[in-house]
Amino acid sequence: MTDATAQSFIDTFERERASLPGADGWLAARREAAVRELADAGLPHRRLEDWKYTDLRDVLEKAAFTPAPVHQGAVFLSEEDTRNGAALFHAIDRYKIVFVNGRLNRALSDMEDLPEGVVLKPFADVLGEAWTKALIERRFEINWQAQSVSALNMALMADGVALHVEEGVTLDKPVHLIFLAADDGASHMRTLVRLEKQAQATVFETHASAGAAHYFVDLVTEVSLGVGATLNHIKLQDEAEDAVHLATMRAALADEAKLDSFTMIAGGGVSRGQTFVEFEGRAAEAHVNGAYALRGKQHADQFCVVDHAVPECNSHTHFKGVLDDESQGIFQGKVVVRPDAQQTDGRQMTNALLLSRDASINAKPELEIYADDVQCAHGSTIGELDKDALFYLRSRGIDEMTARQLLISAFLDEALDYAPHEEARAELKALVAGWFEAGNLSAEDIL
Repeated sequence: MTDATAQSFIDTFERERASLPGADGWLAARREAAVRELADAGLPHRRLEDWKYTDLRDVLEKAAFTPAPVHQGAVFLSEEDTRNGAALFHAIDRYKIVFVNGRLNRALSDMEDLPEGVVLKPFADVLGEAWTKALIERRFEINWQAQSVSALNMALMADGVALHVEEGVTLDKPVHLIFLAADDGASHMRTLVRLEKQAQATVFETHASAGAAHYFVDLVTEVSLGVGATLNHIKLQDEAEDAVHLATMRAALADEAKLDSFTMIAGGGVSRGQTFVEFEGRAAEAHVNGAYALRGKQHADQFCVVDHAVPECNSHTHFKGVLDDESQGIFQGKVVVRPDAQQTDGRQMTNALLLSRDASINAKPELEIYADDVQCAHGSTIGELDKDALFYLRSRGIDEMTARQLLISAFLDEALDYAPHEEARAELKALVAGWFEAGNLSAEDIL
């Protein structure tokens, strides 16, 4: 029996199917199959091991999201929206693609004067191309529990963007994907990235409110990297306190390809980020890192699986976070090393700093190794501010609040240094500094 929340999304599909991209083409059959999968599996819940800390079914049932409307008129950013990250990276020279309520806003976007060999188009405009179809239809070998969330996106994705960089081409400046919520409701989007042999690109991704308070972001990103291709990716989530954010990235790497992805979570209500990396070629490299600064009742769940299916590949995953008030953080990671994947180097680490007695963190890094010539490690630490270091700073005339901020900034800086773009990294550090200045550090609750 289909759960009520999944059924509500299926009902939305039945009402809107005729207006969705690809309604009369090959994608229609894929959407139908996704609806059947969603009906059979339902939405994830705590009884599934991979979702034991985030009951998505319960969250979406209580929120009762309806589809976000197509936004009419101008988009205004308040001072708070701007401070909270909606305008981050604006001083960096970049190509800009803006989505409002999950729909492309051409007036706010800048996709002109692209280099030769680069295609950057709305999702609907590339559905007839072979590479797009292959990427959307791709099924990863690992079929992890409860991927009905991907079926949900397949059924209802209404817009998105496709980036294709041809062989040997280096994109001259970053592509910035900006997702703004101007009205309450649910938005379903798809991003496609294909880099051919020896191609290089940098992608920024920002999720923020532009006035909306109660909304659901559902995004799937498909990445395919050819031989020797390099993708640098920086994602910022700084959304409204009642926002629900569900994002999945699936990346396939050919020989000597490199993925360098960094996620910063600074705002939002409930978020679940999933990253699946599959090595298809030898000597490839994947870095999946991130940082989070949580407060209030924020709930952030990061789930990462790296599948070493071939020899001589390296992976590195490191997440660091600070948690205040009653916030909850989760890190679940798994490095899988298959029998043929000799000379693998796979590492995972998560570190958390609790600033409040009521904050909590659940960490579950895992190794699943079926080969013997490997170097793999994983670890987790959870702690509080170092009282000796705090005393030392106070003894040098630094007030208590500033001393705490210095220690927390030093803790997060290691993670922020993973962001693979110098100017963007500096802006992220400034954003974290603003997290303190906005009064989000409650000294009376610090252990």
